[in-house]
Amino acid sequence: MPLTETQVDDVLWAARSGDVDALKEVLAEIGSEDALSAAVKCSNHMGNTPLHFAAANGHLELIKFLKPGLTLRVLLAQNDSGNTPLHWAAFNGYRDVAAALVDFIEVGEREDPETAQHLRSDEDAREHERHKKMCAQIKGEDQTAEDVAAEQAHHDEQQSERAIWDVRNNAGHGPMTEAQMADREAVVRMLLARLARADGVDVKETEDEVQAESTAGERNNETAAPADGPVTLSEKTSELSIQE
Repeated sequence: MPLTETQVDDVLWAARSGDVDALKEVLAEIGSEDALSAAVKCSNHMGNTPLHFAAANGHLELIKFLKPGLTLRVLLAQNDSGNTPLHWAAFNGYRDVAAALVDFIEVGEREDPETAQHLRSDEDAREHERHKKMCAQIKGEDQTAEDVAAEQAHHDEQQSERAIWDVRNNAGHGPMTEAQMADREAVVRMLLARLARADGVDVKETEDEVQAESTAGERNNETAAPADGPVTLSEKTSELSIQE
């Protein structure tokens, strides 16, 4: 069932603020069996879902509450800038949130291989076109058509080998790149370890990395969130509306 505009605003505010009780109240008000499923799919005018906001602000408990409704498509949903919830958790240094999202995505990939393949195909095609346009813009005078084609083929091969959660945003950045740019070392090392484990290499993170979430949680003044105009609950959300 479609949510009303007010219900969408309330769901997004609860996710952004990490208020599980407020979210439960909204779901009770919706009053249908598929209330959670409908709630996790809603978004604002920039394509940011409740999971985007919860991940951007490090609200792990709320994300766990959302888990029964988090399909693979919801987990990998991209906003208008091409960012997934994992991009935002990584950028803001929320290691535990990023790790949980990777866990959920990998489980979803195993449980729903058909959807996973569709999402991979869509991402491969989107990234192929993005890279093709970029190459056309920076093509050197001495580059032949064969050179460009070879570069594109190499890029496509690398793309096909990426983890399903390693989605590229509109700038061509994956979650790990966003974490690197924001100096979130613990997140970078966690993601590298996950990639290594996927390749059959057992990599253990250090105690400092495991404890990084508590440090990230103290960075309230550093935390950013997906750009978003004020929603209905203006007094509450204006405090949480941090620009991208």
